[in-house]
Amino acid sequence: MFLSMIKFFRGFLLVRLSGYSPERFLNLCSNHNILIWDLKNRDGCYEFHISIAGYRRLKPLLKKTKTRVTIKKRIGFPFFLYRYRKRKVFFAGIVLCIAFLLYLTTFIWLIDINGNSLITDDAILAFLEENSSSFGSKKSEIDCNALEEALRTKFEDIIWASVRLDGTKMTIDLQENLITKKETVDAGVRADGAYHIVADKEALVTSIITRKGTPLVKAGSKVKEGDVLVSSQLDIYNDSNEIVEHVFVASDADIYGQTAYTYEDSFPMQYNHKVRVGEGKSVYRLGLFSYQVKLPSTLKKGASYISYTESRQLAIAKDYYIPVTLEKTTYYACGYEKVTLTKDQAKARAEQNISQFLEKLKEKGIEITDKNVMIEFAGNQCQVHGVITAVEKIGKYEPAVQKEISTDERLTEDESD
Repeated sequence: MFLSMIKFFRGFLLVRLSGYSPERFLNLCSNHNILIWDLKNRDGCYEFHISIAGYRRLKPLLKKTKTRVTIKKRIGFPFFLYRYRKRKVFFAGIVLCIAFLLYLTTFIWLIDINGNSLITDDAILAFLEENSSSFGSKKSEIDCNALEEALRTKFEDIIWASVRLDGTKMTIDLQENLITKKETVDAGVRADGAYHIVADKEALVTSIITRKGTPLVKAGSKVKEGDVLVSSQLDIYNDSNEIVEHVFVASDADIYGQTAYTYEDSFPMQYNHKVRVGEGKSVYRLGLFSYQVKLPSTLKKGASYISYTESRQLAIAKDYYIPVTLEKTTYYACGYEKVTLTKDQAKARAEQNISQFLEKLKEKGIEITDKNVMIEFAGNQCQVHGVITAVEKIGKYEPAVQKEISTDERLTEDESD
């Protein structure tokens, strides 16, 4: 492609070779390093392309071989300029168009955000708008380092940010904290207070590792929601093994328990499915900056239709986007067809739904240990119900009521001795 562009800007000719000894002429061109290409035999004569400089060197070879060449077509930028040399307004328009495109390359026309899951694209775009670094902002006025620092300051979940400019494209790469905001806040509060760890759901404790606090359960214990798993109270004993003081800390432990999830699902085995009918008709819209223009169309949408939309932002080169988008919406007339699932098809669909449910649990860090699900058919319905057993981290933090050991409590202990 690059070589073709060079040939176009230098200009070349399409010529027709005829005469006594054309084969000898072609051999002489090769011996004199005269480049010709796209050689074809047409009606007993040869046609080929040759550069302007090469054409000027052909005279002695033509005389020697008693052949002649006829120019059939002039191709390239030099001939284009010569052909329209008197149209000054036309060339002025080309120059202005190029200048305008170069001016557009000094702005940001595309923002690509990667790595965000907790923070939405809209929130980041709104932040960029507040900091004058959004769509249509001047590139020279954007400080990438300052913008990275501002992102980390504005959004607590962002622990790393990278902002770079490539052409008219701004790329923002983010890394979010794997610990949720709630856990971070809880950790900050617990650092200055006394907190129990209580069960947040009914479970069978499978393992417990306590770092701070007094464990009140052990592996194999059944707990209900609200039961204290690790107490924040630590008892201080004297040499006589008497409680002399209560110390309250922020409990810290890893507690895993076996939990159960009830799964229920149902769907009809007969339903009407929307389908496309016939060929689609397209409507085009041209977007310029924030304006959108609907291009002329004779389409008349029916009462029921299916539409598919494709949008593409134009670019003059890689990463050099311009504020022009082309949107294509294709409309199809639609109808409805009655679908009846067989028992095997319904079972496959039910199992797919179950797999999606299990996948969402795994994404939360929940380990599935057993699955007991039944699929039943009743009339027009496929009904799915069962219990899924899993092992997950249990427990939540609740403030502890701090109290000091009372005199009566000490006297009671003394009397017992």
